[in-house]
Amino acid sequence: MKKLMFAACAVLIASMAEASFCWSWWVGDKQTDRELDGCQMGIACECKEMKGAQVSLLWGRAKYVQGCQFAFGYCNTRKMQNGPQLAVVNIADHAALQFGLLNFNKGGFLPFFPFFNFDKSMFGGGHK
Repeated sequence: MKKLMFAACAVLIASMAEASFCWSWWVGDKQTDRELDGCQMGIACECKEMKGAQVSLLWGRAKYVQGCQFAFGYCNTRKMQNGPQLAVVNIADHAALQFGLLNFNKGGFLPFFPFFNFDKSMFGGGHK
């Protein structure tokens, strides 16, 4: 699973001509208020808006994600558009698709569901 996620991240980065890459050691660094396009990787990642992939070891957090959010610990976002959220614990107000042990999604087909959860209204379209 880990190799597959890194391969998917590499393909995503290669497919975007003007994509950026950002390494985040820990939360509280300069990335917290940034809007990022491309990939953010690190131990604990946080940014304001992410278009691409956010891959972290412990946890990832963003207000809005369009793409993929992956962590071995937990992922937290307000709105997850057009991509999966993959972690042991996933928390979102609205997430298109979640895979993990515990999935909290206020806009999901159920507010909490183990192993997967989805919000069918989040597939397609841009963010408002």
